[in-house]
Amino acid sequence: MKNKSIVLLISFSFLLGCKEQKEETISEKPVGTLVNGCLPRLTDDPKLEKEEIIIYADNDEDSLIISKNEMNKIEALFPVFKADFPSNPNESYAGNSWKKYINQDGKEDSFTFGSEAGQDYFCLVYTYYLKQKNGNEKFKKERETLIELYRAVNGLYQGLNYGGTYFGHQHKRLNADAEYSIYQLVIGKEYYEKKYDFKKQKKLYIQSLIQYVADEESQNSYNEEDRIEGNGKNTRRAKELQKRIDILQKLITNYFYLNQVQNFEITYYK
Repeated sequence: MKNKSIVLLISFSFLLGCKEQKEETISEKPVGTLVNGCLPRLTDDPKLEKEEIIIYADNDEDSLIISKNEMNKIEALFPVFKADFPSNPNESYAGNSWKKYINQDGKEDSFTFGSEAGQDYFCLVYTYYLKQKNGNEKFKKERETLIELYRAVNGLYQGLNYGGTYFGHQHKRLNADAEYSIYQLVIGKEYYEKKYDFKKQKKLYIQSLIQYVADEESQNSYNEEDRIEGNGKNTRRAKELQKRIDILQKLITNYFYLNQVQNFEITYYK
């Protein structure tokens, strides 16, 4: 009889626990909490739709402007943009090209950076947030120099490869690389303050670029055309390539710039 009472008591406790758990499961979820297992529910605020944020503006390109609602959505779905210890743009993008959520209509939706243009967008948003972390005005000069250096490298390889969409996408994405370079300077300035003269390394680097361009141009199809038609295509091309090298020669004024340019070139063009 005693054993029977114990069994009934355990059964009653189990049923009571299930009832309480069921009631908790069907309770209404407030806006912004997780639903459908692990998806956040995100709603737009009509008051914020006309509030716009300039993410990117460049004299040579169209500006990227988004609403405050979209910005809030990005922040909620992609915490990588506000990471305490940011990774480089490529590592940050990996695994963060798209995220699902529940929209204000209660339906499953997604926000994606998963295309070539989408990755451009990701890199510009990455730049926006990391620039805030680094300090916009504090490193303005270094930022402008890095962007000009990276564009020179991109333009050099674009010329050698007769153009291509890859280099067009890089024109925007390299802003993220420049900002990450600034971050490297922020956290490791002492490393880049070398006591030795870096100019010998710079000289070797520039010479290696000149030699590489000469070797590649020895296979340039325009050479034969020039000899036959005398149209000067190769001469104009050579001047454009040399212009990029001249920029590197001029702007690499310390070890930090040299180190970052070399890393940038190896990462994207070698």
